[in-house]
Amino acid sequence: MHYRLTQHNYDDRDLINAATLARLCGVSQVAISKAKDKGRLDTFENRDGKPRFHRIYSYDQFMKTRDRRHVTIPTQGQKKAGFDNLTAQAVAHKPKFDVPSPGFGVAVKGMTDVEDPLDFAEASAEAADLATSKAEKEFQMARLAKLRADEMEGRLVPKQKAALVAYQLGANIQDKIMTIYSQLAPEIVGYFKDLMTKAEIPGEKIVEITGDANHFVGEKIRKACWTALKDLTEKTEENILDG
Repeated sequence: MHYRLTQHNYDDRDLINAATLARLCGVSQVAISKAKDKGRLDTFENRDGKPRFHRIYSYDQFMKTRDRRHVTIPTQGQKKAGFDNLTAQAVAHKPKFDVPSPGFGVAVKGMTDVEDPLDFAEASAEAADLATSKAEKEFQMARLAKLRADEMEGRLVPKQKAALVAYQLGANIQDKIMTIYSQLAPEIVGYFKDLMTKAEIPGEKIVEITGDANHFVGEKIRKACWTALKDLTEKTEENILDG
């Protein structure tokens, strides 16, 4: 928001331009301009009618509204302290690293023993963790991309789809096998009837011997088929591919 001269009580001596605020915040003027354009920074009109920032309020406002989710490069202050892009990203969630002192990580002249300088080892550890996370993410993304490519090229079929096809195929095979007895039993009994006829066994005797032979032989065949297919009939489309 822009406050006109009549809307604030700040003295011109406390109002600064974007370049000065950028130096205080340890960032570029572009960062200050973007923050102002996005409504993250208020401006105050000075007695010359120019928009200015407050040296204390605007600094606090910039730091509190900083978007830490999209940090990609170090600030000017972090660059002077030796930060690279990865380190800046790794400590973006820690405000204490926003504007490190020029003596970052080492003793600063004039600093008492009670005032400990920021520890570069902490930032380095954060950067190492971030590097590991990024490497793992890249590995998983590459693996996922390969799986998608294999699927598109027909080398990879979803397990559920494959299981369903296998289950349907098994069901069809089961139906065909379990109806074999009705065709095979009469053929077997007929074969033995022919043998008995050639052996000149009377027809009445053949009928007596083979009276329920079709049913008896058919049941033997059906039970044998059922035993062979028992494991398959207990499978479902969810577990048919399991060992």
